[in-house]
Amino acid sequence: MPRVSRILLLFSLILLAYPADCLNTTTITTSGGGNETQILIDGAGYALANGEQRAFYQGYSVIIKGVDAKGESAWIELLQNGTSVSYGIFEAEDCLVYPEEGEIFNMTIDHIYVGSQKDLVFFYVRQCRDPDLPEPAPSLDMTPTPNASGSSATSTPQDAPDTNSSPGCGACMVAGAVLLCVASKRFARRQR
Repeated sequence: MPRVSRILLLFSLILLAYPADCLNTTTITTSGGGNETQILIDGAGYALANGEQRAFYQGYSVIIKGVDAKGESAWIELLQNGTSVSYGIFEAEDCLVYPEEGEIFNMTIDHIYVGSQKDLVFFYVRQCRDPDLPEPAPSLDMTPTPNASGSSATSTPQDAPDTNSSPGCGACMVAGAVLLCVASKRFARRQR
């Protein structure tokens, strides 16, 4: 096996061992004193359709209120225990940060997809523990509740996010590394 193939295989195994979304909480010490910030979600990827809501820790939830016809922007609202705390029109690579000075909830828009059946917004979330709110519960239960039309597209804001997040870039990198490894093996065989 060529050296490049071994390196790519090792790299893909490392990426498989490290999940793209980390729901385990970690604590970091911020600069300028001994203040510690507990990270609840660190870069987990999600996708929501137009009109859907997703619950996160400490009563935070995100609703996709609308997507423009060209898929260039989306109207997104952040709620905390059902009360709107931030909203706006966002494009790919924009961030919804709340609060701006404390950055407890940071949502980065990856891309927006307009489909014939559903419009989707793909995003990543970084959430730190809000010290003004009760400690988040360890439970990861999330039960969908029907919206006014009777479908179960929305979910009740609870104290934990859905654990079925979409894969991040790590999964794509693993797939690319595996394909590159297979292609390099086939190319090496043809060279013999």
